[in-house]
Amino acid sequence: MRQAAIVFVHGLFSSTATWTPLQQELSAVPAVADQFDFLFFEYATRPVTWNPLRRMPDLDTVAESLRGFIGDFTAEHERIVLVTHSQGGLVSQRFLSRMLQAGRGRDLAKIRRLVMFACPNNGSDLFLLARKGLIPMTRNTQERELKPLQTSVLETQRRVLDGIVRSMDVSRDRCPIPIVAYAGESDNVVVPSSAAGFFPETGVLPGDHFSVIRPSGPDSRLIHAVRKELARALAEPFPPEHEPGADIPHHRRPAPVAADVLTELEVVGPIPVPANGTIGHATEFFLHGGPVEQLRNVDIVVSSENTYLQLSQFFKPSTSGSLRWAAAEKSASGQILEDVAGEHLSTWLRNNGSYGLLVPEGTVAPTPSGALRKRNIQRIYHAAIATPMSGTNNYRIARQAIPRAVHNTFDLARREREELGIPLSSICFPLFGAGRGRMSVVESFELIWDSMMNELADDPSWTIHFTTRRRTIFDLLYGRLQAKKQAYDQIT
Repeated sequence: MRQAAIVFVHGLFSSTATWTPLQQELSAVPAVADQFDFLFFEYATRPVTWNPLRRMPDLDTVAESLRGFIGDFTAEHERIVLVTHSQGGLVSQRFLSRMLQAGRGRDLAKIRRLVMFACPNNGSDLFLLARKGLIPMTRNTQERELKPLQTSVLETQRRVLDGIVRSMDVSRDRCPIPIVAYAGESDNVVVPSSAAGFFPETGVLPGDHFSVIRPSGPDSRLIHAVRKELARALAEPFPPEHEPGADIPHHRRPAPVAADVLTELEVVGPIPVPANGTIGHATEFFLHGGPVEQLRNVDIVVSSENTYLQLSQFFKPSTSGSLRWAAAEKSASGQILEDVAGEHLSTWLRNNGSYGLLVPEGTVAPTPSGALRKRNIQRIYHAAIATPMSGTNNYRIARQAIPRAVHNTFDLARREREELGIPLSSICFPLFGAGRGRMSVVESFELIWDSMMNELADDPSWTIHFTTRRRTIFDLLYGRLQAKKQAYDQIT
């Protein structure tokens, strides 16, 4: 018996035979065949059954069967990788959700990756058409769960996102497991946006709904993708145990003392730093210390938000609350006449079908700058960075959310510059995750910096600003910018 196992889970109206081409190609790869046993989970799924003694199992029943299969056949394996197709992804998510709901998060620790191909995470629009024909007559309990925005699927995804994807340690109600969602580029059964769903790690491979899991040869992109995910699963560290008391509010970092808070804006710059791969053109960087509402002459100010994109209240001292108050249109007495940022962000969420729901980490939503236009600020971008931890006032920060937010900020700025005709050329970033997310200032800065350098390599004409209210962080950032400048000066 090998140290690891791949558990393959097929989709609706399918069987284990759907995995035969992929199994044959993977079996010919020594790095895979020597490390992994291949296990195939099968369950009843037919368009119609005429036998009155049989019923079609719903996803809860199939998920329970998968739990038994994994318990029976992988007890001796150190690591497990779930590889699924279509509805098999929903079955696996339901299995994970039910395990968490039952307080068995620790039993999931050896599952080191879930790889989903063409999973209808947001439902299948094609089946909406089919329901007008044969399928409504079959009363298929599995097919009904493929409806877009099906309540049971959304509840499963909420628990999986909160307790699996965004978890940082293992306990009875959570266990971090990397989940990757692949789409077929020509799939008309589960379109790429549905396959991606709300999951942060996604990819697109050649093929339609069925050929996406049929390799065209040993060098096909599918084989490369699967081999990559399997290698990552072998190297993936096992999750740490949850430390009692880690979520208690008094364990947060101490609030800054008053002497460390800058009450008036200080500006340093420009500090010219060449972007990666650029010759003869340096990007200018500025550092702002003090209240964010005192910023001026910056086209775009980025605010770090939670993954519900719900802004802080006006009276909160956070960047989100301060920008919301500064953008609001007010009477002479200070009464809020129009909550510009809050109302436009709510409209954006409703237009994108996300009001009251989690948005993918790294999502960036634009709003007008409202009263900040008087300070020559054109737009406010709201980046979904911090995920609320259930049952606490704390937040988790997924590292991948920061580079995604940086990329999405530049991408949105370029699109708005073209589509709205706004001459946008400067962006001001906060230190994502370094507040209530409890990420270190240096880690946040380096994640932003690496992602930003990739963007500036293609277009170094942007002017970049950083902002903070704390003197110690202001001095630290100034030192980091000077060090970056000196490092690039030595190279050039």
